[in-house]
Amino acid sequence: MNRIFYIPRLQRFFYYAFVVLMFLSGYYIVPAQADDNLTLSLTGNKLIHANLVTLETFAKKTDWEEYSSPNGVELGIENGVYRMSSINQGYVWGLNKEPHQNVVLEVDATPLSPDVHNAFGLMCRADESDNGNGYYFMINGDGYYSINVGIGEEIKPLVKWKKATDAIHVGIDKNSIRAVCLDDSLALYVNDKLLIETHDDTYTSGYAGLAVAAASNGGSDVAFDNLATYKITSP
Repeated sequence: MNRIFYIPRLQRFFYYAFVVLMFLSGYYIVPAQADDNLTLSLTGNKLIHANLVTLETFAKKTDWEEYSSPNGVELGIENGVYRMSSINQGYVWGLNKEPHQNVVLEVDATPLSPDVHNAFGLMCRADESDNGNGYYFMINGDGYYSINVGIGEEIKPLVKWKKATDAIHVGIDKNSIRAVCLDDSLALYVNDKLLIETHDDTYTSGYAGLAVAAASNGGSDVAFDNLATYKITSP
């Protein structure tokens, strides 16, 4: 099936060419780092503990899914980051091949397009058939965020796009995105701040993923690095 899902909720925008400023500013040179253990607080002061399982630094081109389409979709490791770009309207994703159930995922994400409506983020419990099903934890360069679920041919919002305060770095700037998937609890952190927690029991297991989304007449271009996977050990 087509990897791209239509997004009616993102407004139309014009896509700008990739800016070489990001190369000059050294966005590729990011030292690998991740805490060995995490203690996070969800709503209601519920504490969870998680241990680091893997830290993906994208050092080898074979470390993650590659995909190229003549229609303008490119996924792959480039100079030590996982770069995802699409000039088509809809969601595009890349997956690893390690199944999980209860998990915390973290990644550093830097948009490479100056258009603030680019959306990007993490997937948890992505379907092993690579059909787009799973949970999406997304932000954009204008400071908005959402949690969505992919079911069949559609991606539906569990939390509609909301505007954060100062938690999200806007424009062409790096953000640390964290997704928590614990039983039916789904939580999104950005730069260590809990933005939203919601609940859904559609999926219980699957793969980790990275995702970008573009609006009509636009595009998305994002570099991901230091993807950490944590196994939740309690409660």
